[in-house]
Amino acid sequence: MSETQRWTQSRLHDLDRQECRELLESHRVGRVAFVTPGGPVVLPVNYVVTEDAIVFRTTPHGEIARQIDGRRAAFEVDETDDFTESGWSVLVQGVATFVESARDLPDESRPTAWADGIRSLFVRIRLETVTGRRLLPG
Repeated sequence: MSETQRWTQSRLHDLDRQECRELLESHRVGRVAFVTPGGPVVLPVNYVVTEDAIVFRTTPHGEIARQIDGRRAAFEVDETDDFTESGWSVLVQGVATFVESARDLPDESRPTAWADGIRSLFVRIRLETVTGRRLLPG
């Protein structure tokens, strides 16, 4: 066997919606993806999972604020292990909307941004389509 071949192949397994939700809830940083006139953009954000959405906060003057309200967006979170060549990923697709007032969100639904600066705009992406896959070691 050459160095580029492996003794065993990893196995790909589809996750059900509940497994996806549990994995989403286990992390605090994910990536939001949306399309701008200049092309697709993917940015890391701190987030929380509510009953029916991903919620994150951003600056009211940035690219997300200018492009995402009322449009379809994607959100992805994952975890990998290079040593075992295993991991998982969860993808959420839905319409992104601005939260009118932070008071509309319970305290536990208000994510804390790690980045400095004013991040007063809350964005909600509905959990319309939720898919996930787990790569199991061979």
